[in-house]
Amino acid sequence: MWFAGRLLDVLTGRRPLTSLAGRVRDEAYQRLWELHAARADWRRRVRGRTPYVYRCRCFRTADGALEVAAVVALDQDVFRALAFRLEPAAPDGPAATAPDWRCTAVQAR
Repeated sequence: MWFAGRLLDVLTGRRPLTSLAGRVRDEAYQRLWELHAARADWRRRVRGRTPYVYRCRCFRTADGALEVAAVVALDQDVFRALAFRLEPAAPDGPAATAPDWRCTAVQAR
């Protein structure tokens, strides 16, 4: 899933948090700042490997939101968990037909 990869890029320091501006609501944005500071071990690159999303599961809730659980590989034998919630937002403008998605919650362990 594209968004899981973007979150991983932010948490590993490969992209700035501002690259998710407009896609993350205020509470989740604040949580990402906290996780970025708390997960400094995610930014270490062992043996030059690039972290990647190993597995991703998506669950649709009754209210139409998506709850996503991902396993990320930081190194050959180092895996971590990443979870987030995406909620549909109203499309902007008359030409927009599909809803846009916003991250409203995020957690990493």
